[in-house]
Amino acid sequence: MQRTKIIRSFSFVVFASVLFLTVNIVEPAESDYPSRPITFVSPNAPGGGIDINYRPIIDILPEYLGQKIVTIHKPGGGGAIAGAFAARAKPDGYTLFAGTTSFVILAPATRKSLPYSYDDFVPVGVFSKGFNTLIVKPDAPWKNLQELIADMKANPGKHKYATVGVGTQHHFLMEQLSIVAGFKAVHVPFKSDIESITATMGGHTSFAIVTVMTAVRYLPSSSIRVLAIGDTVRSKMLPGVPTFKELGYDVEGILWVGLVAPKGTPKEIINKLWTAMKKAFEDNKIQPLIEQQGITAILCSPDEMDRIYRKDIAFYTKVAKDLGIEFD
Repeated sequence: MQRTKIIRSFSFVVFASVLFLTVNIVEPAESDYPSRPITFVSPNAPGGGIDINYRPIIDILPEYLGQKIVTIHKPGGGGAIAGAFAARAKPDGYTLFAGTTSFVILAPATRKSLPYSYDDFVPVGVFSKGFNTLIVKPDAPWKNLQELIADMKANPGKHKYATVGVGTQHHFLMEQLSIVAGFKAVHVPFKSDIESITATMGGHTSFAIVTVMTAVRYLPSSSIRVLAIGDTVRSKMLPGVPTFKELGYDVEGILWVGLVAPKGTPKEIINKLWTAMKKAFEDNKIQPLIEQQGITAILCSPDEMDRIYRKDIAFYTKVAKDLGIEFD
């Protein structure tokens, strides 16, 4: 009996010791992090929009981290390949993913077979935001958004509008606007903003929803007119263009851009990444590079980012369900 107790006690001590060692080997953050290059996983092909959006961070953060950030591209599956790869990566701070509206908010809200979710990541921080715009060709008969909406209400189903695809923020913005303003228009999806603008300039669609990054490229040549923007305030790039809300339509078309890391990444590492981002902003190193793109430099902490993203996921999940938008 005494021997049994001794064996059990010894076994418990061994088990506890192994558990203690395991926990202390796996969980603590690397004390000298980062000690090697960090990988940023892009869901686009080289030269795509993500490369442009994240270039300021990839170029500047290494100055504050002491290690370079290397981009690997894993395009395909509408971001699913890159997202799944990043979500399954070791949570040691050496893998970061594109925490954008498209890939960690809209994709989980509309794709039931997506191999990852927002909960597979932890937020690092937001560093910029873009927004969508409603554009028409220069000689379009409508002087403002109110005239266009009045025409669509008077002629249900007559007008067509272009976006980059079903289930995108562009599409959701227009569906929300049609409900709030009470009109019906036909959605014509394209593969890119440029194709949407081309269709509108050619008169194949009455108007298009495109990102501000794309819209500002066409303004110097007066190739398009912007009737409204999806931000909550007027843009420095388009000071003369009102927001949808300013015109009385309670809709937004904001596109968040931030960084996320695999779930389980130690908080100490997240704090180091966030601190580097914050210092870069304090030194005004990142803002000029971001604003050159036509988007807004904005800094949100990991907690702020988490609140914003969870709110948007809940919102778009409901909108997608109400509209019957779901992909396999």
